[in-house]
Amino acid sequence: MILIFIFGVALIQYFLNVWNSRSKTKIPKFIIVLLFLIGHFFVFPQWFFPEPDPKGINCGMPMLGITLGFWIFGSLQVVLTQLFFSFRKKRTHS
Repeated sequence: MILIFIFGVALIQYFLNVWNSRSKTKIPKFIIVLLFLIGHFFVFPQWFFPEPDPKGINCGMPMLGITLGFWIFGSLQVVLTQLFFSFRKKRTHS
């Protein structure tokens, strides 16, 4: 489920870059990368945390795994998507 979400965010990032390249007002690329990295480091993992069980033991290991998954796979996805867009744009305009 988390990898599907990360793939969906990659598509959103790619289409945001396409829209940005075609619009008149340009947003710097590093701002797009920075926004998605902040999302993967601080916002998105919290959406997938399990609900605490009031009657049981609430271990932090699932939250740690989810957070590290977003940090590793999410940040890698952001960088690879930006590189793919940059190389594809250079190749189509050459």
